[in-house]
Parts: sequence; structure tokens; C-alpha cells
Amino acid sequence: MTTLDAPRAGAPVPPAGADRRRLGDVLVEKGLLLPEDLDHALHEQRNVAGPRRRLGQILVELGLVSEAELAQCLAELLGLEHVDLSRATPSPDVVRLLPRAVAERCRVLVLDKTPGHLLVAAADPTNVLALDDVKLYTRAPELLVVVAVDSQIRDHLARAWSLTADTSQVNRMVEDADDEEDDVPLSGMAGSVDDDAPIVRLVSRILSDAVRLRCSDIHLESQRDGLRVRFRIDGLLRDVMQAPKRVAPSVISRIKIISGLDISERRLPQDGRTRVTVDGSAIDCRVSTLPALHGEKVVIRLLTRGDDVPTLTSLGFEPEQLAVFSKALAVPQGLVLITGPTGSGKTNTLYAAIHATMTPEKNIVTLEDPVEVQLPGITQVQVHAKVGMTFSAGLRSVLRQDPDIVLIGEVRDGETAELALKAAMTGHLVLTTLHTNSAVGALTRLVDMGAAPFLVASSLTAAIAQRLVRKPCDSCSDGYIPDPDTLALLGLGIEDILDATPLRGSGCPDCGGTGYRGRTAVYEVLDVTTSMRKILLASPTESALAEEAERAGMRSLRESALAKAMRGETTFEEVVRVTAG
Repeated sequence: MTTLDAPRAGAPVPPAGADRRRLGDVLVEKGLLLPEDLDHALHEQRNVAGPRRRLGQILVELGLVSEAELAQCLAELLGLEHVDLSRATPSPDVVRLLPRAVAERCRVLVLDKTPGHLLVAAADPTNVLALDDVKLYTRAPELLVVVAVDSQIRDHLARAWSLTADTSQVNRMVEDADDEEDDVPLSGMAGSVDDDAPIVRLVSRILSDAVRLRCSDIHLESQRDGLRVRFRIDGLLRDVMQAPKRVAPSVISRIKIISGLDISERRLPQDGRTRVTVDGSAIDCRVSTLPALHGEKVVIRLLTRGDDVPTLTSLGFEPEQLAVFSKALAVPQGLVLITGPTGSGKTNTLYAAIHATMTPEKNIVTLEDPVEVQLPGITQVQVHAKVGMTFSAGLRSVLRQDPDIVLIGEVRDGETAELALKAAMTGHLVLTTLHTNSAVGALTRLVDMGAAPFLVASSLTAAIAQRLVRKPCDSCSDGYIPDPDTLALLGLGIEDILDATPLRGSGCPDCGGTGYRGRTAVYEVLDVTTSMRKILLASPTESALAEEAERAGMRSLRESALAKAMRGETTFEEVVRVTAG
């Protein structure tokens, strides 16, 4: 691991209350907390039912202080050192000196071991019982304690027991699976509920690691020489594990079992769903299998939960773009189109829009294939093309259900497009998606699909194109000067970014060495004005519409992305990668 300055050798952990000052007093003294905010937090602590929560936890939950500020003040109060774990890389073998269950319960991370002491990072060093447990399990003669951010401790614990770090345990699971191979027939595996079976544990490890690493998709690929496991994190795939070929059928069968799929059918693609619970949170998963040359490939999409739907303000809209979108959502009728390639965040935007418009007075019905996010308070309908429940057939039935707002998962044909436009004309607010490269392209695509230009002109309220760009890692990002070639590709020079604050991550444990952590959306929002409607009726060509959009001041995808790069919310390299000129 990287060198850490240990606290004073033998320094005891001060008991809670050893200092007359309290944590809230330190936060107020440093100007990080207003006295009235402290009073509010203390009131919450006294009056919330259930087990008494610590003040620091309440302050962070209320957004009054950050985790880092809390850890620094706690360290000062107790006379301990504060450590930024984004700059530390403790060895997984050292971290695993403390059993995982104990480490997660106590929120303690082992950083280093010497013959005389154990150096540990704790989120709450005043929890003497937890530190006693650590000494008991590690048999350490003495603990040297530093203070660290709780979320960083949890991230390091997850990495230490991840598939890539704990390869020895994965190998043991594979060997155990080989030992059971002759004793457990595949038919018997379907009815097995043994949670300790090696394959069951291996699949559970893959799923839990994916959730903890903020993965959006899990790829399990049967290849000629083994089973390849990859995670899509922040839009890009990363290799996670390579398992022997012999375990691939058992792993894929296990995934089929928990997804309600037919384990005996290996020649046809199948689709299913399952739900996994990680760290007390239930995550819905969409499972897809595909027969391939060396065996089946499985892709598992980890879905957003209904209570995790983002707000419109958190998605990444520029202020003027959000104003146009909000105005389009506020009208009682009209069509709002959201466009972009697969994986560009359209579903998140759709559900954020639905969530923002939900009231008890409105009847909201969705028509989706498949239903990805289960949102309480609305009616969600699954499309089944095999039995005739197509988007167009379903939409006809939905319109008889007295809806105020209709969400159509995707417009795939001219019939659905025309029905959606007519629904928007007859008193419904219709939200849907379309696969085009730009907001202007969405208008001409509708016409190309056979919709009459007058229908598009009279029904369409707004068209929105979007992409996702990666954000610099908060833990390791720093100011930088973009490469001149990158700036040239964007039509910029060094003089154009003199007032900007570009940031780029150097790579750290928090971001897996990529320099990026998390994503935000960039948008192109087209307000269908009276002038735009006139052009649609007279000359509905993409070039004419694009000229009018530019005249009206529409900000393009690239311009939106560049604005974020200038503010350090993404990098100039990401702008080049994600947006076209």
C-alpha cells in the first residue's frame, strides 16, 4: 500500500466525551455548520423513532456537511489523523485479515500490519466495542487508529473481496464445483436451494460485485478457452474474471434458474427477470441469453429501482434546456420525443419526467418492452408481440383507459408514430423515444416513417437528443491543459479555454485507475416553435429545420458537452469521444 503516516505510536482512542467540545461544536467553529442547522440536526436525532443515530450520520443525510468534512472534524476532535483513502491502496490480503462480516459491521478497514500493531481506518473511532471486536478477530496486540470517510471504507472493503482481488477464493469455488460435478446432476440443480453450493456462491459474488461497483450490465461469455466475465461501468466494459470453461454451463444454468428461464433450452434466445439483494437493497435485473459458437452468452442489465429515479434537475440539463423541457411537460397535450442511441440514458430521462409530473389527479399509463423500472402510482403495461400485444395494438387499448399522460417505450413503426401523434392531438401528453442522432433528425424521422407533416407540426411540442459523458473522479481529479490536437478537433485553441476550469482524473482506487467515476447527460433540446411548425409544413427537410433551430438558439450536443468540460464536469477528451462535430 502507499505510505501512510501512522498516528502517535500507542495513542489510545479517546472515549466519547473525553473532550468537552463535541462534534457539532467543532463543525460550527470551523464555519462548516450554522448553529441553527446544528439545532435542527439535534432535534432530528432526539425525535426520530427507532435506534438512536449518531449526529454525524444525520448531518450527512440532511446534506449539511460532507462525509470528508465530518471525518476531518472528528479526527481533530479525537486527536487522531485523518486519511484520504482515495490516495491509499492497501493490499487486499492485508484488508482480509479482518473477516468481511466484521469489517462491514464495524466499518473498519485494515491498512497495515507490523509485529507490534495493526493500523486501521475507522469511520467512527468512538465505537470502542467495534474496535475491541477488531482486536479479538485479528489477535493484534495494539490498534493504531486513523479516521476515514465511511463510503471510502465500504468501497475498499468491496474491492478487497471482489472477483479480481480475491482470485484464490474464486479458484476454490471452481475446485469445489468440480468435486460436486459427479454428485449433483443438472436436473437436480434446478431444484437445489443450497446457498452454500460453489456455483451458487460464485454467481452471487458476480452479482454483488457488479452492484457495488456501479455496473450497468454484466456480460458472461462462453469462449473457447473459458468463461469471460465483464462489467460495463460508466459506459465502458472492463474484464473482471476468467473462469475455466468447465464451469460455464453450471454458471449459466444457475442464472437461468433464478431468472425463471428454461435450463434445458440452449438453442434459442431467452429473456427473463430476477431480483438480487445487496447490502440490504433489492436490485431488479433483466436477463438475456443468446446461443453462440462456444456456448451461451448471458447479459444481465441492472435496473434502476423506482425509488432511485433521479430528479430532472440532477440529470445534466443546462438551465435554459430544463426550462424548455419543463414547459413541454406542463402542457396538457402534445408529444415529447427523447432520442439517442442505446445506453444513452433515455429511460432515466423518461422516468424522471414521469416522476416530475405525477400527481393523484393524473392517470399515467406506460407501454413498454420490457418494463425496466417499476414505479409505484402509475399503470405499466408490458408489450407481448408474440400474442399480438404490439405497441400499436397496446396504444389503442391504452387510449380507452382515460389516460392523462401516456409513455410509449419506443416508436418502432409508422402506425405507432401516427397513433402517438393523434393521441397528442386529442388531449393527451405523450412521451416516447426514437432512435435518431439529433433532435432535429427526430422530426424528419417521423415524416420518413409515414406520419403526415401536418400531424407532426401540430402535435410535437419538444424533441430532445441526449448522450452520456463520464465525469472526472472526485478523488483524483486535478486541473489540466487539454492536448492541442484534442482542442483542434473541437475547433478550439488554448486562448478559448483561458477562463475555463478543466479537470481530469489521474486514476486511483476509487475509479479503478480510469480517472472517471460516474456519468452525466448532455442534451440538445429543440423547442418546436411556430416558425418550426411553418417549416415542417412547407419544407420538412433536416437542413431547413437545423437552420431554424440554430437561429432560435438551440444548444447542440457538442456545445452542451463543451460547457460541461469548461466547468470541469467532464473532460475535453470525453466531448470528442461522445459527440459528433
